[in-house]
Amino acid sequence: MDIDYSAIRDLPQAAQLSDEDWNLFVERTRTKRIPKGVTLIQAGQLVKHAYFCTMGLFRLYYTLQDGREYNVAFTVENDFATSYGAMVMGTPSFFTIEAMEDSAVIEISYDVLKELMDKSRAWERFVYKSVERLYIRKEERERELLYLTAKERYDVFLVKYPGLGHRIPQYHIASYLGITPVSLSRILHSEKD
Repeated sequence: MDIDYSAIRDLPQAAQLSDEDWNLFVERTRTKRIPKGVTLIQAGQLVKHAYFCTMGLFRLYYTLQDGREYNVAFTVENDFATSYGAMVMGTPSFFTIEAMEDSAVIEISYDVLKELMDKSRAWERFVYKSVERLYIRKEERERELLYLTAKERYDVFLVKYPGLGHRIPQYHIASYLGITPVSLSRILHSEKD
């Protein structure tokens, strides 16, 4: 089965792309299948690509010095995954991106992305809007961790990632919320009462 490009074409920020802009993108990118458990980006690795998830699920996580993993985000269908800062600065990623399900992505090299932006104002706007969206999500995440209770963070998680609670183990959700699996179990139990 071919990986479908239509999801990325249907994004609101793609509305201004001409057929020529779009065809160049399709010609210069490639699709990949990523089996469950395989990493797209490993912490310590230089980042040369951004990925658009067309099917599946990825987690973005830091590994602490004591070996514990801390989930900072999830990428689901119709969203981007990369270490954008590392890609732009040419430095190694501080976090890992791993497939949590058999997944499919459109792989976009940073060199191609720069070329598209140089050739087309519409692609420049597309990237600007995409990065703007990522920045807003990062800021929201920081605010959640600083100001919300664990229960409130869980409620936000359910809204931000609808249906994801049934696709991943609870310990990954707990890690994302910054709490222990036992604390998450208490939250879930209190909702049933």
